[in-house]
Amino acid sequence: YVDVAEPITMPPKEHEGERPRSLVPYFVVACMALGCGFLTFNFSHIMKVAHVHVSLSHHHKTTAFCAFTGCKILPNEDLQDIPKATAEIETDTSRELIAVSKQTAKEEKSGVSKELAETTRILSTRVCGQPAIDGYAHVVPKCLEDSPTNKWFKEYYAKGGKQADLVAHIEPASDYDGLAVVWGINNKKKTAEECAEHCKRHMPDQVPGPFSQLPCNAFAFCPDEVCFEPDAHHHTKGDCWLKFTEGPVAPEVNMRGDLPPDYRARHPQSPNRVQWISGVLLPPGVKPTNGTWSPRWKW
Repeated sequence: YVDVAEPITMPPKEHEGERPRSLVPYFVVACMALGCGFLTFNFSHIMKVAHVHVSLSHHHKTTAFCAFTGCKILPNEDLQDIPKATAEIETDTSRELIAVSKQTAKEEKSGVSKELAETTRILSTRVCGQPAIDGYAHVVPKCLEDSPTNKWFKEYYAKGGKQADLVAHIEPASDYDGLAVVWGINNKKKTAEECAEHCKRHMPDQVPGPFSQLPCNAFAFCPDEVCFEPDAHHHTKGDCWLKFTEGPVAPEVNMRGDLPPDYRARHPQSPNRVQWISGVLLPPGVKPTNGTWSPRWKW
């Protein structure tokens, strides 16, 4: 028998009868894409050219201004080197300023050191002897008023220095010598710090007496019910003695720390350890030394 192939039926054409689309839109889009690529590729070159034009414009304006005012322009100056040169100038200027600042600080520090050294020397000097050498019988107030210590205080006040700005250096278990500018008996304070503050408020001419022209630069405070002293007075809790001493940087010490056996043998009523709390007032930056023994130590 003979096979008869099944006839193949072709599908109907879509949009039969429609006109073919135009290629113009595709051509336009392709041109735009090429244009964008060209611009992107040459963007760096375009910016450089624009920068050159702006720089040249600025250069021409500068040249015209200098022609009018008479200022000088360096020939063949490379505009691209100007920011670098400016940075180098700024760096050099900064270095010079830092060097000048360091030198000024060094000179100021040196000046301050010299001033502190001179102040320390003056406030360590004694010209009127030891007040307690003969039980204070030979003390001459005029000598103390003319002493380097008192002259320093006068100059300090004259320059605007304040008593309250002086620094209190307090030492427990110690008794410093000096001439009383404020009598301690019945001048009661609660603490050694309060006693120091009283000294920082005291000024010459506030209290009458043979030492009224002298400032307060030392003090002694009794913290116990009774405080021992090898003298005729009865010293009780809260007594605050305000004193003037030559050379407060190196105060004369009547007693300090634990009392040795030979001292206690001379004064059987003395305690094992000094009860008093003493101190001196000094300008900022000046430090007290260990001091020297006053004649009272041998009483």
